[in-house]
Amino acid sequence: MSNENSKLQTLQLEEKISKLTLENESLKNQLFKIEYLYNFFNKYAINSETNKKGEITYVSQPFIDISGYTEEELIGSNHSIVRHPDMNSEVFKEMWETITAKRVWRGEIKNQKKDGGFYWVDSIIFPILNQKDEIEGFKSIRFDITDSKRVDDIFEDILDVDDSIEF
Repeated sequence: MSNENSKLQTLQLEEKISKLTLENESLKNQLFKIEYLYNFFNKYAINSETNKKGEITYVSQPFIDISGYTEEELIGSNHSIVRHPDMNSEVFKEMWETITAKRVWRGEIKNQKKDGGFYWVDSIIFPILNQKDEIEGFKSIRFDITDSKRVDDIFEDILDVDDSIEF
């Protein structure tokens, strides 16, 4: 009997190993897809991550390119380093209230470049949660909408110049 028990236990172990191997391969494939998407966003989108205090812990190359700051200047700085003085502080108050409540915030933000210029971004900001559902930091994915905002400004200027223009 003990020889039969040993064979049965060996078969059960082999079955478990086979099942775990398949699960491991599935997890590897899922991780590959997640890493691919993460790298894609970091290559083409203006991304950053901060800790809970808003200090930058990660920046993508497009963020470095558009802001004019180096990675070394950005990492460790508060994200307000790119805050444009024209931006209403109420926007940021609403944003912080939203993301600290573990919700996603979306809006348009005017940022200031290192050289004093500016750029507009359509921003999606959300909390990064740990396994205990606690906020560890924040992720921001942004897209440059500067050209669109400039066109809007041009049209507004044209319409404001002379209300007597007839079409």
